[in-house]
Amino acid sequence: MNFTSGFSSYVLEIYDAEEYTGPNPIRVKGMGIINGPENRQYFVVEPDQQVIAGRLTTNHFAVRAHYDDPINQVTDSVTTVSIVLLNNDNHDIDHTYNFNDLKFWKVGKISPRA
Repeated sequence: MNFTSGFSSYVLEIYDAEEYTGPNPIRVKGMGIINGPENRQYFVVEPDQQVIAGRLTTNHFAVRAHYDDPINQVTDSVTTVSIVLLNNDNHDIDHTYNFNDLKFWKVGKISPRA
């Protein structure tokens, strides 16, 4: 999975951390861009440690701009994002994911790290 950005690592802050007791913010690594429902692009990120979100454990999140900004806004600047959990660890850039593949989790902010 490829993406073009001057950054490869990010900090993902969870705004509403209710029912979440893990680290906040979470350090994540950018993995690539996937296509999701409603013709939206999502940026797949991998946390530096496994995250437990309620009854789910995840090794990857997908984030998209919360306010309909383009995906490069998410990968290249500080942006408010919708955070979704991916149902599996196999991410295919040629596949269009649907609502069954992506489970909305939280709203937060992603910030590139130099």
